[in-house]
Amino acid sequence: MICLNEPLKAPVKQSRTAVILKRIGMGALLVVLGFVLLCFALLIGERVIGKKTIPTAFGFAPLTVLTGSMEPEIYAGDMVIIHRQKDYAVGDTVTYELAGGNASVTHEIIRTYVEGGVTYYITKGTNNNAEDPLPVAKSQVAGKVVFVIPGLGTFLEWLKTPAGLTLVLLFGCIIVAAVYIVRS
Repeated sequence: MICLNEPLKAPVKQSRTAVILKRIGMGALLVVLGFVLLCFALLIGERVIGKKTIPTAFGFAPLTVLTGSMEPEIYAGDMVIIHRQKDYAVGDTVTYELAGGNASVTHEIIRTYVEGGVTYYITKGTNNNAEDPLPVAKSQVAGKVVFVIPGLGTFLEWLKTPAGLTLVLLFGCIIVAAVYIVRS
């Protein structure tokens, strides 16, 4: 119980090492948060200003997989990180844009051929019985899957809902309060 008549206690003296470690930790946290915010800003800028259907930050693009066509390697709800490559080969899992640019597909290249100086890829979902109906021109390929984060796509899609946005705002308030408390 707090007594208002009780004298204030002297602050606890922290060792110089503890103060330095706390400052390094806070600095590292702020750098990571700053980098994440920069990446989000670049992605949003490319989508809104650049009108790109698959925006990139530093050459990488995060995408949420919506179907199970690549199971068991990639499940619906996983996030894939893609990166544009100079060339693609049989066995690469790539994301390509469908004609019209309104959707994308992540499938494995099973064959390639060149016709009229243009490289085409025949793709197939690992979990599908048949290859994709149309060949994919190299210009349609947005990038090769370089990293898969299980389940993160589902979480990020949820963050776009009103409940998710509320959680983000609440988390931001908690971070600001934590910084304020640590500094005082």
